[in-house]
Amino acid sequence: MSTPDPSAPNYGTVISGGTFTGANIGGQGSVFQPGQARSVPRDELERLRSQVAALLALVEAHAAELPQAGQARRDLEEVLAEAGAEPGERDPARVTAALDRLGTRLAPVTALAAALGPIADLVAALL
Repeated sequence: MSTPDPSAPNYGTVISGGTFTGANIGGQGSVFQPGQARSVPRDELERLRSQVAALLALVEAHAAELPQAGQARRDLEEVLAEAGAEPGERDPARVTAALDRLGTRLAPVTALAAALGPIADLVAALL
């Protein structure tokens, strides 16, 4: 048996092929639970849609004060689309980028920037 290089990155245990139980990986008494992508609960998705709709209404009301109101609308639509996508199809990096852009685009109006916080929190919990 070789000794691992302590300076090499540790990527955990990689096992492929065959049938494995918890005891194969973690020792006697261990339980193996494969990760499963979960669907976004319908009520949580509806809550997100409601919050995004309220923020879109605020964006419309303050469009004259926002240099990039159209882009902000598209970013909000992208957040909704990704959150509503099937678990294997979601792209959290796209959502993060859209939320970052929204933070910048909505910053000129404090009320809009504040309304983005709860949306970002909900999206983080959903994805």
